[in-house]
Order: sequence, then C-alpha cells, then structure tokens
Amino acid sequence: MFPLTDPILVFTILILLILVAPLLATRLRVPDLVLLLVAGTVMGPNGAGVLTRDSAITLFGNVGLIYIMFLAGLEIDLHRFISTRQRSLSFGLLTFLIPQGLGTLVGHHLLGLDWRAAVLLASMFASHTLLAYPIASRLGIARSEPVAVTVSATIITDTLALLVLAVVADSARGVALGLGFWVGIGAGMAALLALTWWGIPRLTRWFFHNVTEAGGAQFLFVLATVCGCAYLSHFAKMEPIVGAFLAGAAFNRLIPEHSTLMNRVVFVGNNLFIPFFLLSVGMLVDPAAMAGSPRTWLVAATMVVAVVATKLAAAWLAGAWFGYDRDARQVMFGLSVVQAAATLAAVLVGFELGIFDEPILNGTIAMIAVTCPLGAWMVDRHGRRMAGRVDRPVSTPSTSQRLLVSVAKPETARRLLELAFVLRDRALPGTIEALTVIRDEGDTEEEVVRGEQLIGHCLTQAAAADIAIQPTVRVDANPADGIVRAAKELHATLVLCGWSSGGLVGRGVFGTVMDKVLDVCAPRLLCCRLVRPLGTNQRLLLLWPPLAERRSDLTALARDVRLLTTQIGAQIRAYVVGDEPAELRRALTGGPSPRPFTVVSSSSLRAAQAKLCAEVGPDDLILLLCERRSGSLWTPSLDSLPARVAARFPNNSMLVAYPALAEAWETLSADNGEAGFRELSFRPVELSPGTTDQILQQMSDAAFPADQRQAADAKHLLLEAAQSFPIGLAEGVVLLHGHSDLLDHPVLIVARSRDGHEFAGVPEPGHLMLGLLSPTGLPPECHLGWLKHLAGTFHDPASVERLRNAGTSVEVCRLLRTVDLTEPPA
Repeated sequence: MFPLTDPILVFTILILLILVAPLLATRLRVPDLVLLLVAGTVMGPNGAGVLTRDSAITLFGNVGLIYIMFLAGLEIDLHRFISTRQRSLSFGLLTFLIPQGLGTLVGHHLLGLDWRAAVLLASMFASHTLLAYPIASRLGIARSEPVAVTVSATIITDTLALLVLAVVADSARGVALGLGFWVGIGAGMAALLALTWWGIPRLTRWFFHNVTEAGGAQFLFVLATVCGCAYLSHFAKMEPIVGAFLAGAAFNRLIPEHSTLMNRVVFVGNNLFIPFFLLSVGMLVDPAAMAGSPRTWLVAATMVVAVVATKLAAAWLAGAWFGYDRDARQVMFGLSVVQAAATLAAVLVGFELGIFDEPILNGTIAMIAVTCPLGAWMVDRHGRRMAGRVDRPVSTPSTSQRLLVSVAKPETARRLLELAFVLRDRALPGTIEALTVIRDEGDTEEEVVRGEQLIGHCLTQAAAADIAIQPTVRVDANPADGIVRAAKELHATLVLCGWSSGGLVGRGVFGTVMDKVLDVCAPRLLCCRLVRPLGTNQRLLLLWPPLAERRSDLTALARDVRLLTTQIGAQIRAYVVGDEPAELRRALTGGPSPRPFTVVSSSSLRAAQAKLCAEVGPDDLILLLCERRSGSLWTPSLDSLPARVAARFPNNSMLVAYPALAEAWETLSADNGEAGFRELSFRPVELSPGTTDQILQQMSDAAFPADQRQAADAKHLLLEAAQSFPIGLAEGVVLLHGHSDLLDHPVLIVARSRDGHEFAGVPEPGHLMLGLLSPTGLPPECHLGWLKHLAGTFHDPASVERLRNAGTSVEVCRLLRTVDLTEPPA
C-alpha cells in the first residue's frame, strides 16, 4: 500500500498537509515551518513511509529553496540599510564573524568535523532569518534604531554566509581554491551583480511598461527572471540561491509592497513552493537514527547552544558599543537568533554534496525548532518593555482615511487603484471607494452596465491585491457633480482622479469636468496622469513652490509622499526656492516612515521649474504642488504649471496635488466648531403669534428680505425640521436646522416670541427659536460642530439665564457672540 504512487492522491495529501500545518501551528503557538518539517518527517520514507522523496517533490523543493532566498532579498529594506549603514555594517560583521569563527572551532574540535564541514556548519550559525520581525512591527518598535540596525545587518550576514556556502560547495566538487578560483569567483560575482542590479531593473521596467498584470504575465516574468538568475549563478561559481537572493534585492524597488503583483508573488511562495521545500527537507530526517544515536543528540545540543551563545554575544557586544539598553540588546538577539531560510539552504546543499551526515541534518531541524520560538519570545517580551520607552513621532492626529477613486476607463482605472493601494495607510481606519459616474442622458441602461463591468474589473484587481474596496456606480447629469456629491456623502479625505495627455482644454490642464471638480469638491484632490506602472519609477521629483509650508494639507501630503516612495523604492528630489525649508525636512523625515531626500535650491520659482525640467528622466515621477483658485497661495504661474509640464513630458507620470477647498472650514471642523459662531451670519427676528407655518414664514422673510427664492427655500427647510426633528436645547429654546443648496454662507436665524410656540416632540413652548442653515457644499463636520457648540452654550445655566432675560432678538445675537468669544461653554 505504501508508499503511495498515484500522483493525484500524493498531491492531494501534500496539499492537505500544507493546509493543516499552519492551522495547527496557530493553536500550538509554534512557527508553521516547524510543523511542516515534522509533517515531512512523519509522512516521509523515514517515518510512516506514505510518501517518497521522488523527482516531483525534489523539483518543487528546489524551486521552494530558490523562492525562500528570493523573498529574503525582496523583503529587505534597502533605504533603511542606507540610513543606518555604519551601525548596520558593524553589527552585520559582528553577528557573522563571531558565530563563524567560534562555530568553526566548535565543529572541528568538539564535533570532529573536517575543516570544510566545520566552516559550512558555522556559516549556518552566522546567517539568520527575520521570522520574528512581524512581532516587532506589531509592537510599534519596527522603526526604532536597534530593530532597524538588526534588519539591515541581515543583508551583510546572509550575503557573507551565502558566499561561504558557494566557496565550500565548489571545494567539495573538486574545484581547486587557487588564485584562478578567487579571480574567477570575483569576476563571476561582479558579472552576476551587474546582471541583477543593472540588467533586471531595465528589463523589468520595459516589460512592466508594455505588459499589464492582467492574466498574471508580470508574475510569470518575475518567476522566470528569478529562476534564470539562479541558474546563471553556476557560471559565476555560486550556488543558485545566491542568484535568487540578488534577484530579490533587484526586484525590491520594482514591486510595490501593497500591489497585486506582490500579493501574487508572496501567495504562491508561502502557499506552494516554500511548503513543498519544507516537506522535502523533513523527508530527509531519520527519527530512528536520531532516537538511537547519542551522536545525534550531542550534535543537536551543540548546535543549539553554539548558535544561541554566539548570536547573544554578538548582540550584546554591538548593543554595548552603540549604547543600547538591556531590552534593546535582547530584541536584537531575538531577531538575529532565528534560523530558517539560509540555514535550510546550507544544510540541504551540504547534505546533498556529502559534506554533512544525517546527525547534522537532524541537528539542524532541532536548531530551527528551538530558535524560532526562542526568538519570537525574546522579541515579544523585551519588545513590550522597549515599546513603552520609544519616542514616537509627533504627528497631526488623524481619525480615518477615506480614499475616493474616480474611474472612467479600464486603462486608467488599474493604475489609479494601484496608486490608491499604495497611499492607503494601514495604520488608520478607513476605506477605498471606487466610483464611476454615468451621465444621465436618455436611456442610460447600457452605460450603467458598462459602468458595472468597469467596477467589476476594479473589484477583481482589489481581490488580487487582497485589499477591500467599496464599489459605487452613480447616474448624474454631470460627471463632476457625481464626483462632488459622492465625496460629500462618503466624507472622503482624498479624491483621486485621472486625466489623459489630451485633456488640455478649458481654462486648465484637466478639462472642463476636472476644472469644475477643482472649483467645488471639498476634500484634497490628487489629479493623476499615470502612463507607466508605479514600480518602474526610480525618482520622485517634487517641486516645492514658495510658501508651500503654509499649505493646509502639508501633514497628509508628506504622509502620502513617504508611503509612495517607500512602496515603490523611489528616491525623492525636491526643487525649492531659496534655502531648504525646515518644514520640508520635518515633513519628509518625521512621521512613522522617514525618507531621505535631495534638495536642489534655486533663486526663483521659474529657476526651480527650469532645473526640474532639465533633470527629468524617463523613469521619473513628477509631483507638483498646486493651489485652488480660491486659495490664498494661488498664483497665475502656478496655475498654468501642470499644462506646461504635461505638454513637455508626455511620457512621464505626473501627480498634481491640491489642498482641501476652503481651508477655513477645514480648520473649523478640526476644532469641532469651537469658537465657530464668528463664521455665522446672525439674522435677528421678532415674532408675532401664529401657526407653525406662519411663524416659520416670518423667520424666513425677515432673514432674507431681498431674496424671495432663498426665503421660500429657508421656510421649506425649517418646516421640514419642525415636522421631523425639532430639538429642545433648553427650557423654552428650540433649534431647527438644515442644509441649503442656495446659500453660500452659513446663517443662524435668532427669533424671539413673547407668547411662545409649541413644536411636536418638544415638551415646553419655545420662546427662543433658532434656525441654523448651512450651505450644502460645506463639510458635514462644520454643521455638526455648530450644533455641538449651540448645545454646549445652552447647557450652561448662566448662559441660558442671560439669553432668556435678553429684551430683543438683537440682544440675543449680541450675547451669543459674547458667549462664543469670551466664555466658551463647559
């Protein structure tokens, strides 16, 4: 019966093992890779004998080994390595040299290995895998210097360990380690580096620019490139895993973290290739030999003690040198002690070449089983203490992030959504809304179907990237009106709209639809011309006009720039007028994701524009900071800048950022309406007795004596409020409120009635009636803020008493202003 030979049944069992192991690992609180190794041992030829390590499993296992090293290179933060390069280099050398040196002596003198096997064994101690890094990220210490240094040191120690593996493997194959070998390996390494760091980016940008991810073409290109680099490593006298690691580092800046392509790369690796590799390694373990061989236990215990002791020594020496406290050193140790990816790669190569025997292989499994939970426990325990002392960056508090993406064409929708995925800050609650607006012109049924198909493509793209979006299809007389209304209803904080190179009509660069959106859409706007995939841009060129530090959206804009450049690995180059503004440095280097940048100074805005235009390359993304025409920083030259740049560089992607409309209302809403009565237009009214309809007619006519249409609209709004939700603010005080499409400024009608008037749902007759009418175009937070302030004013007994005793409605208005300015309510 065993081993099984039916390929369908074998594959089914393998998939079931891959499915069950992570679920069981979560309950047992152990890394899933440990259970996959155990599952391979139990089901393999040295266990129950259900499965054999045949050519198919070996093939998938070899691809999984390459994939592990590819992901290791892909996930390295190269910008962080550059920013902490001195300490990262120091700790990387320490955490490599100490385990490598002491491990070699232990392997040779204590375990009786020859020098070649001892050196390779020590290289397994020297490398490490950042399996515990997600714990540090969850605790909020991922941006602290000790964690950043440890993560960056991984590049040094893993690269050196893989180099040792390559040299030892060639030696085992009979290659003479003479001068010719070292010259050959140096030349081969240089050629491999040139191929990966120069050839892959250029080839990838060309491919991504011409082929979309629809159908998985980009993923297959990445997989083929990685396997090709792994194979070419043989010509550089290196192991294939070295080429895969370098290919991952080359793709590091080309694949945004929160993109459809990255999701596919990680999904296939973590759910197919890597589990197959772990199962195949587990099949090599012989439990009977481990149980019956004292040498196996000696080797396992020695390996565990050696790796823990040497990694602990390196972390404590580096921590003391850098002035870190005890908890920071223990976190460095926890991150660097875990053995997995490179360790498995080295032991498998050594075992297949006959350098290692079964006790070493079994000891490696034991070492992984001990170091994985140990590292996680150390990071969690000491990271919690460290988190309480980390100086967190001070930033403007944000409650949520709601991105509205206006899509009109399939060719632009994909890249707009890709940009939205990148700008979505996972630290904030919020949503991404995909909107398409159908023009209401006669029979719209066919257009609605097309709009739904377009939204369906958006949902498919979001599902592939594992990001939730909310789809919306609207029918409106005008696309601009549809966008504006959707932004209001959804309380959007940022609206992303696309425009094409041919949109140079109307008074601006974006065409009549976008011009209207610019005039009346309240949230921040980002007009996007994305002619190439985001990941193919190497630099972000930012034009910083004079007084840009006074923009109301500076904090949010800086967060967007940091998120964008972090995700796509682009360098920031800012063109400023005069000296470098301190606000620019604080904006880009502060916050949770500081970014390095280069500043180019000029004497005038025209000179800054000229320098930017002179330096634009084919792989540059241009970001222009512009202003609405109603803004205080608006200038004619800045208004026409997008048109000029778009015409000159039709093949470059461009972003044009506009702050929120009417920043006075934004400031007001941020304060929840406190001290906001100064923005209201007071309309005092003395009332005569009458019915509810007559009372409201008097209020409306007195408030708008010269505008019958506005008076009729106000009366209608007040009557709706009186019939549905009159508010009793205090005894004898009634509030009615609503939103008017005809108003361009908020109005507070203050009406006094000597006899009082009864409203349904209000227990006492109203002697003081307030009518709050806000323009429909204002953010909802403004209206809510005024309601809150009114409620607070009439909650204060002293204020209510003064207002009741006022002799006229004019006196009430004066007192309300006085309360607002000098005596804020409790």
